[in-house]
Amino acid sequence: MVYVLRIFQKNFKSRLIVGTGKYKNFEETANVVKASGADIVTVAVRRVNIYDKNQPLLMDYLDPKSITYLPNTAGCY
Repeated sequence: MVYVLRIFQKNFKSRLIVGTGKYKNFEETANVVKASGADIVTVAVRRVNIYDKNQPLLMDYLDPKSITYLPNTAGCY
C-alpha cells in the first residue's frame, strides 16, 4: 500500500480532510466520508453531544479505529 501523507508516526492513504458539520444526519455524513476515501474528519467540539446518552454519536457511524478525528474548537469556551 502506498501512503501519500505521514503525520508523525501515522500514515494516511488520502490527503483529503472532510468536515462533518454540513450533513443532515450522521448516516449521510458516514456515507460521504466513506465515498470520499478520506482518512481524517474534522468534528466541531461544540456540536458533540455529551449530555443525552440516548442520542446517537458520530462514532456510532464512523469508527474512530479506522478514521482519524480532528477536533475543531472553533473558538469554543
